[in-house]
Amino acid sequence: MEIPLLEFKNFSLWTEKRKFVDDFSLSVKKGNVILIYGPRDSGKSAILRSTVHLNEELFESINSGGNIFFKGKDISNWDRKELRKKISYVDTSFIESLSSLTVDRIIRLVKGNNVDLYYDSMIELLKKLGILDLLKKGLHTRVGDLHGNIRVLFLLFMALLREPEIVALDCIVDHLDDDAALKVQNVVLSLKEKYTLILATRRLPNFLAIADRIIVLRNGKTQFSGSKKEMILTFSEEE
Repeated sequence: MEIPLLEFKNFSLWTEKRKFVDDFSLSVKKGNVILIYGPRDSGKSAILRSTVHLNEELFESINSGGNIFFKGKDISNWDRKELRKKISYVDTSFIESLSSLTVDRIIRLVKGNNVDLYYDSMIELLKKLGILDLLKKGLHTRVGDLHGNIRVLFLLFMALLREPEIVALDCIVDHLDDDAALKVQNVVLSLKEKYTLILATRRLPNFLAIADRIIVLRNGKTQFSGSKKEMILTFSEEE
C-alpha cells in the first residue's frame, strides 16, 4: 500500500486557554491539492504550522496529541531544518520581517552566499511567477517596495527556492481584491503538476477549481472532508 506523503492521525493541538485543533485526521498523497476552508480561528493555520513545528515557536506553552507523519516518519523525528526544506510553509505575515531586505539578499539567505543569482532556472522561476519585470531595481529591489499580489508572488518564489515537495499556503489571497487574487490563483494552478499543495482559505471559491479534496473546519473540528462533488451533495442534502 502506498505510504501517504503527509498524514495527520487524530491530531490535536492546545494551550491552557484554547484548543486549536481537535482530533484532526487527513491523508495527503503526492500530487494532491488539499483545500482547507473555515472562518478565522477555525484551526486552518494551526494545522499548516504544525507540519513545520512553527506553533512551538509562536506559543510559549503548547501541547499536542496524535501524530503527523511525513513520508511515513513522525515529524518529531525529522531534523527541523530539513523538514522545512521539504515542506515550505507560506504566511503573508512573513513579508513584514523581510521588508528591509533586497531580493538578492533573500535568495542568498535561502540558497547560500555562493549561489549564481542569474542562473537560468532562477530567472525562469521569476518569469513564471510574473515577478521579474515588476522588480523596479531588478534583484536589488527591496521587499518592502513590493505591493499587493506581487508580495504574495514573491513569497511563493521564496517557497519554491527551497525545492520543496509540499507547498503549504496559509490564506495568501484572502486579503487581496478579486482581480489580484485571480492572478495569484492562476500562478498556483501552474504549480499543481509539480508540487503537492495544501491551501488554507477563509473564502471558499479561492482555489476550489483545482482542489482534489476539501476540508471544512469550525472551532478546530472537521465538519466535512471529501471531494467537490461530495461536498455539493452533502450540503444540498442538508438544505
